[in-house]
Amino acid sequence: RFLDEQCTLATLRAATQVARPGCPAASQRHAGLWSQICQLGWPQLLVAEKQGGIGMDMIDAVGLMELAGRALLPLPLGYWMSSLALLTRLAPQSPFTKAIEADMLGGSLVGYALNENGGPIFVPYCLDASPLISLHYADGIVQARRGAGMDGRPGVDPLIDSGWLPAGQWQTGEDFSCDLAGWAVFDLRTRLLLAAELLGVAARALELATDYARQRRQFGHSIGHFQAIKHGLAQDWMNLDNARLLIAKAAEALAFGDASPERAVADHNTDKTAARNGVGQACHGQCSLLVMLAEHATQQAADIAVRNALQVHGAMGMTWECDVHFYLKR
Repeated sequence: RFLDEQCTLATLRAATQVARPGCPAASQRHAGLWSQICQLGWPQLLVAEKQGGIGMDMIDAVGLMELAGRALLPLPLGYWMSSLALLTRLAPQSPFTKAIEADMLGGSLVGYALNENGGPIFVPYCLDASPLISLHYADGIVQARRGAGMDGRPGVDPLIDSGWLPAGQWQTGEDFSCDLAGWAVFDLRTRLLLAAELLGVAARALELATDYARQRRQFGHSIGHFQAIKHGLAQDWMNLDNARLLIAKAAEALAFGDASPERAVADHNTDKTAARNGVGQACHGQCSLLVMLAEHATQQAADIAVRNALQVHGAMGMTWECDVHFYLKR
């Protein structure tokens, strides 16, 4: 309901317009939306209740991200659900984590810097001077860095401002100890949340296409009457549903995978360390495989479904006024 009311395509379209007197800039509109989302507690969905979060699991998180994708939410919600779960687990009382939480409570979007390799760093979400962070893992250490924000410009997706940050412009930072398994869970969670968001994008595009196929008439029938169109739409629905089932299975494995090694260790009274390592590796391997399958199935199904949705709209689908191109670009 919140997304239907506050994140409509009409408001997102308006945010792409050049600011006029009395018309807030796109960054201000997105900042207001982010502030409300933070008040609802969505970024802290995967944070334990005892640490001030909502305390839900990946099964709930992928459901929320699919809804976010359907609404074309132009904010890094998935990144933040996964990252806050990691930071509050590693160092809940550290100044770095507390600063991030303060930004969230204040409704300030904290952007992400990705692909750090010594050169310029890609920032996929920019909102004027909102702070940026980078998380990098090496040799059992999570290197967390925080710096000033930057202005971005629309990329392929006109609803999201992005940019390149010169290397080394960090103001503060901390290093946290983290085993490889803990970082791997963070990585798998982040990837699966993005896959769920992509699923939502494609599912909504398919709905637009099926609605249009019912309304548009040619040769005395709605175009959805013709097999060339209706069979393609039906196949797209099946492909997306298969992807949704894989995402749900991967989310279930991630939700209960952390607990399974501990339950198994409790049954071993001899070598608990060996039992923990063996079961943990098996659980991680299964989760990793399921996430990869979910990613692949979603990417394949979404790419075909959204392109087909644009084709169903015919020449109208090639215009700026038709909403379907936003889903293709996302």
